[in-house]
Amino acid sequence: MGELLFVGMGLGDEQDLTLRAVDALRAADLVVAEQYTSRLAPGSLERLERLIGKKVRELTREELESERPVLDALDRGDVVALLVVGEPFAATTHLSLRLSAEKRGYPWRILHNASILTAAASFAGLSLYRFGRVVSLPHPDTEGYQPTSPYEALAANVRAGLHSLVLLDIDAGRGRYLTADVALRHLGELEGRFHGGVAGPESLWCVVARVGTPGARAWAGPRAELESLEFGEPLHSLILPGPSLHFLEQDALERWKVSPREKPSGVTGSSGP
Repeated sequence: MGELLFVGMGLGDEQDLTLRAVDALRAADLVVAEQYTSRLAPGSLERLERLIGKKVRELTREELESERPVLDALDRGDVVALLVVGEPFAATTHLSLRLSAEKRGYPWRILHNASILTAAASFAGLSLYRFGRVVSLPHPDTEGYQPTSPYEALAANVRAGLHSLVLLDIDAGRGRYLTADVALRHLGELEGRFHGGVAGPESLWCVVARVGTPGARAWAGPRAELESLEFGEPLHSLILPGPSLHFLEQDALERWKVSPREKPSGVTGSSGP
């Protein structure tokens, strides 16, 4: 009987897989992967193939959302392992596939891993217990799609005294990633329209980049300063700290504070002391 495995890959590369996950992948009949909800370091899947001794089929967004490649394999009696960057079920597409498999009577298992939903806050040094609703920010030049709901959600978190994690738009199929500087400028434009106390020039923001990799970096400072900086390769995320910080959070953000003397093209944070 077919079985569906949801395998979290973490945030960096194939080395973030758990030992249990590697064993499961070696035993699976079919291993498939998607990288449109996020992405791994280049070459990760090729190195993983050598590690587990079998090919990994990368699915397009259309293939995964149709569910046909996975459900057809389950109907053949295969054990199918779906590789998901980060933590499975953080994206609704994966939950939809799970429910479809359940309706057909197929068992499923999940092998957990790190998620940006917790890793970004941990890296920055902010308490997970003090975060409000997670916000997804689409690229500001997406034709015909300029929702104000992300700004409204941020304003609601501010009113509640909570931190906000902002996930930036990803179009991995076209290699197009919303960067933190563009996102901060866009949020500044929205602030000018709605005046909700979210992204004024002096509002404190934190940028985290490439979290979960050896090249992880963070920066903290006023929005007007951060938006002029270069943050390097994606993936980037934003954090809007709440209006009241615990003294330990203040100390943690001080670690990432942008110096007024630093030039826009030369500012870097560090993942270590």
